[in-house]
Amino acid sequence: MALLPVKFPRSYSSDLRAGLAACALVAALSACSSDAPKGSAAEGFETAGCADRRARPELVLEMRRNDAQLRRVLGTKRAPDPGVAASAAAARGDFRLAAVTSPEGISTELYDAQCRVLGGLAPWTIRALAWAPDLAAAEGRGEDDPVTAFGRRYNAALMADPRYPYGDVCRPVAEAGPVPEIVPGEAIGQPYGFAELRPRHGRETLAVAARHGAVADIEGLLRVSREGIDQPDMFGLTPLAWAIAYHRWPAAEALLDAGATPTGSQCQTVIDRGSPLQVARLMRWTGMIARLRPLVSEEEFASLRQNPRYDDKSLVDFNRAFSEIRQRYDPILRRRRFSRHEMLFQIDEKGNSLSCNLEPASNSPAFDKELCEVAIKVVRWTPARDAFGVTVPADSKLVIGIGK
Repeated sequence: MALLPVKFPRSYSSDLRAGLAACALVAALSACSSDAPKGSAAEGFETAGCADRRARPELVLEMRRNDAQLRRVLGTKRAPDPGVAASAAAARGDFRLAAVTSPEGISTELYDAQCRVLGGLAPWTIRALAWAPDLAAAEGRGEDDPVTAFGRRYNAALMADPRYPYGDVCRPVAEAGPVPEIVPGEAIGQPYGFAELRPRHGRETLAVAARHGAVADIEGLLRVSREGIDQPDMFGLTPLAWAIAYHRWPAAEALLDAGATPTGSQCQTVIDRGSPLQVARLMRWTGMIARLRPLVSEEEFASLRQNPRYDDKSLVDFNRAFSEIRQRYDPILRRRRFSRHEMLFQIDEKGNSLSCNLEPASNSPAFDKELCEVAIKVVRWTPARDAFGVTVPADSKLVIGIGK
């Protein structure tokens, strides 16, 4: 059984993409099955006490209907004016940008918008206007393509609308500047949003005030209502998560004093990437992690630990070697029925494989030895990290199948 690589959306975080791939491949790392939330916001689900608007099935269905109706009329005489459509969307609180979807993931840049969101945009954060078998080929589409022309003008109008609350998260490509480089495994200085903030305009929200570190505005908004204190926005971040992402300690303290939770939305069954505590950990902000730790359970804090993750390209190389070795030993291996085996590794704090062992062993000790020797040389690992983000030794595994 060959181990096949999986492609994920373009983003400026190969670190996160590698972690997601580990759960999708047959050669899965041991902790993946416990990391996925039980509900799917894209489908809509109910959770008691959940403040996430995406958890409302009727809202999700309404957005889907609006998107389907728009796609049906694009390129026809019934297509709406992009500016009018963007204004109508903003009036109903729908701030999703137009995007293209493809096997490689989601792209708003084809429609002249760039969003700084760790791991790329989720499906429920965009209005999918078109499907492209290949994003590179789709980049050649110009204003002569009615869908592309609509998408570009729609995004420009929506981002220019004074009601648009995400001007520090998504911007026109020409105004975005170079994408910051993120080195896998290293601290992320600005995991979400643009470092250079714009002057505030439109309706003030806790999230906007948190990004700007406006403590007085946070306190004023909370005096009026505390309803949105743990409400995630379209990108899944709560006001506290935004305060941490922008390194605003006083703003974070004001929200914590008012009862904001470090674990984020109650819609999640685990501490997800967008939770305040995870954002602090991605930034390696030790002081903030220590501040938040007493506010969560030991079990929740322990869940921040990160298992070793293999490098996607190295796994492709191992696939080739595995296929070649398996072919040579096939006459022996086929004497047994097909069975599942685990390749168990000891990984040091630098990501090096110290040992490999196949369990249960196959019916060919020579095959087991050669396969492990190749795996130790070929497969590269991102080392494990503890709850504070410090690299530590750990065990990991790949799963393979052999036999007839």
